[in-house]
Amino acid sequence: MGDWIEDSEVRAAVVRLLEAKGYDVENTASGSGVPRFSRIKIAKGSETLSCAVKVTTGGRISFTRAANGSYHVLSDVDRVIHAHRPEEEPTKIVVTMFDKDTVVAAFEANHAAKAAHGMEHIPSWVNPEFEDGWRFTGSGFGEKALWSETVLAPADKQEREVSEAFPDNRDPSNDASFMETIKARLAERMGVSADKIEIEIKVRV
Repeated sequence: MGDWIEDSEVRAAVVRLLEAKGYDVENTASGSGVPRFSRIKIAKGSETLSCAVKVTTGGRISFTRAANGSYHVLSDVDRVIHAHRPEEEPTKIVVTMFDKDTVVAAFEANHAAKAAHGMEHIPSWVNPEFEDGWRFTGSGFGEKALWSETVLAPADKQEREVSEAFPDNRDPSNDASFMETIKARLAERMGVSADKIEIEIKVRV
């Protein structure tokens, strides 16, 4: 697989970021073929919000417009979380939160452009980054984000987690806090308690 990060791993990284921000996160995605954590409920204090989580590589997102003018999923949530996995930086995920109304406005502009060209039947795609061409009308709303943060994608190999935890080729055996960090990371991925993890360090000279 190399550096390619699965969508499920990206959504897991989104959940961890939200939890680090102090939110309680609940998966609300249901139904056949609906990915886990593609819809979530987040709560902090007295505030509870429903969110759609969109994972992309190219940056474009899509929601289907119903005949009555509403949008499937989008019309039923409070926030849209865009988790962008840049092709040029596959170990990073740019996580951005938008108010639902911002995204609806973008899709309404896109629908109006399609209607003007007699193409209402084609799918709508918009990008938070500006894209030229009437097909992508509505794109370029990234500056209206509520917040945006870049996080490291979860590693698919334990060796990569070690190298990220111990930069500059330092000997991790000399730093107890680093050892605790890597134990915690491995424990999370393996689904066990950190006190069950033992790490043996061998240094070749």
